[in-house]
Amino acid sequence: MSCTEVPRITNLWSKVIDGEGGEWLSKVVLESTRRFSSSVFEKKGSVVVEGRGVVLNMPAGTIEVNDGLIKELHINSGEEGNCVTRLEVKLDFPADFYIKTVSGFPFRLEVYFNRGSIEKIFKGRKVVVDPAHGGRDTGGRGQVSLLEKDIVLLIAGNLEKLLARAGALPVMTRKEDVYLTLEERLGMARAAGADAYIGIHNHAGPDKNVEGVFTLCKSDEKSRRLAELVQREVVKKLKASDRGVAVNSELSPLGDIPGIEVEVLAITNLVEEVFLRGLTVRKRAAEGIFNGLVKFFAKNGG
Repeated sequence: MSCTEVPRITNLWSKVIDGEGGEWLSKVVLESTRRFSSSVFEKKGSVVVEGRGVVLNMPAGTIEVNDGLIKELHINSGEEGNCVTRLEVKLDFPADFYIKTVSGFPFRLEVYFNRGSIEKIFKGRKVVVDPAHGGRDTGGRGQVSLLEKDIVLLIAGNLEKLLARAGALPVMTRKEDVYLTLEERLGMARAAGADAYIGIHNHAGPDKNVEGVFTLCKSDEKSRRLAELVQREVVKKLKASDRGVAVNSELSPLGDIPGIEVEVLAITNLVEEVFLRGLTVRKRAAEGIFNGLVKFFAKNGG
């Protein structure tokens, strides 16, 4: 069978859709030059779409998504002459899905995944989000002019929105430029009966070459696990250097509440100061923290 005249897959992408009707979906789209037939089947941890009578006209391989539900997309073509393209959507959690097609140029095959499993994980969870510093405590200062207290508040605001959309009960320690002691912040977490405490920082230090993501945690096992999951997910989202996880004894007043502090990039590194000015980086940092929380709660009673 010759594949010279068949439709060709030219693009693959995904996005999260928050519909006006209350639908919360992860959408995956295959674009092609013309309509093609397809079949779909599930296997453990994945949904597979096979396009028949179509070939791949873009690089085969894996696209990382990490949107809290979809882990990655893997696409390839079959052997020469069989005109089959295979898309595997790898999921973090099982999800209901449906497929629709859209005529036109390009022709689009769209797969919609229901993100309801994330809402079940977060339902009723109280997460205290603590943007560090504030008021007279500016935190770190970038080599140009950026202040840590301002950037962490913006990241925290993005995280608050994600948590609220997922059905959690986020509690912000501050929403304005005010000063709070660590004792006051941790006290708010205890008073709220929080299921997790997330402090958000940027690294600041005398060594201007330090870069990447670093997470501190309480010394208990749950906090360590939360730190490891959040660290991994933020590093993936930002494609940043992984500086690992360490214990911070100052978080011990949280008692039984799992608690961490995430250092999102280094504000004193000139390159990363520039990154932190960008809306996309601040959004992705919040998404990384959110994804870590998804996995943590899924494994701890979700």
